[in-house]
Amino acid sequence: MLNDNGEPKITFHGLRHTYATILLNSWQNVKIIAERLGNTPAMIYEIYGHVMKELEEQSMEVFSRSLAIGGAITGAN
Repeated sequence: MLNDNGEPKITFHGLRHTYATILLNSWQNVKIIAERLGNTPAMIYEIYGHVMKELEEQSMEVFSRSLAIGGAITGAN
């Protein structure tokens, strides 16, 4: 949908969702996001669980690639 100026129309709810999604995709702290939106971290996990699942999969890919490239060179002994 476009407004009278031909720009995308966004609702307040849509703006909140966009805000939370951008911050989650930037690996920002869930507690901080929840506080900014007036939610609890549990609500953020429930509402944006699909975003969190995608980030989890990305994390596993990064970890797997790092092991394939150089192995666990440093870490706990």
